[in-house]
Amino acid sequence: MIHLYKSLMFRTVKNLYYRIGCLIALVVTAAVSMGIIELSLPGLKTAADRMFFVSAAMILYFTVFTPLFLNAEYTDGNIRNRIIAGYSQRQIFTGYVLSQMSAAVLMYVLYLIGGLIGGAGFDGNVICALLVMLFALLAYTAVVSAIAFRCRNTVVLMVISIMLFNMCFNCVMFGNAIMMLLDGKPAAKVGAILYNINALGQWFCLTGLADDFVNPGASMQILLSLAVTAAAYIFSNLGLSKRDLQ
Repeated sequence: MIHLYKSLMFRTVKNLYYRIGCLIALVVTAAVSMGIIELSLPGLKTAADRMFFVSAAMILYFTVFTPLFLNAEYTDGNIRNRIIAGYSQRQIFTGYVLSQMSAAVLMYVLYLIGGLIGGAGFDGNVICALLVMLFALLAYTAVVSAIAFRCRNTVVLMVISIMLFNMCFNCVMFGNAIMMLLDGKPAAKVGAILYNINALGQWFCLTGLADDFVNPGASMQILLSLAVTAAAYIFSNLGLSKRDLQ
């Protein structure tokens, strides 16, 4: 299993599009944090505020990269070769999910370095927000990986992935309106939890653009992300032994 993971990480890291994504995460984050690239939005006063705002771009990136990468593994015959080599389907899926999540962590580190270069200061609140966002990104990556393992048609897969991102975005937009109506009501606590299941929902909370009562707290947000990750993994393993991954 360790050898499989190392192999998949090597293939991911040497991927040209992944390297470009990492470069963008570093350079664009630094430029935005410095103010070279201006964001005309309220509440983005400090370099840390501007840095955090661009973190949503990584969610969009893995919406596209992960499906394309995993789909190419099907079409290139790499999954078939690993089955022939003696790996089980569950081991193969687990290896791909872990490698994609590790790739997200690596890109996130470069994003943090870009923020530091841009002058972002990391106090306790910023570190807490960044940690919450990392778990949200990992959960989202696990969900996209699960989708990629259920669909082999490249066009259909990309449509579904983009629809997933749009659904998350629209849930934030409609969720904002609904949460305004729930302000001060007991149902607001339940609404806040539902709102933060979505990775983009957590991001919006942490940008400071949402009302304070929408944020259920860092601990709850991380627990929700862990629950989403576990659910995505369990869903993808349902009936896996009966499926033909070749």
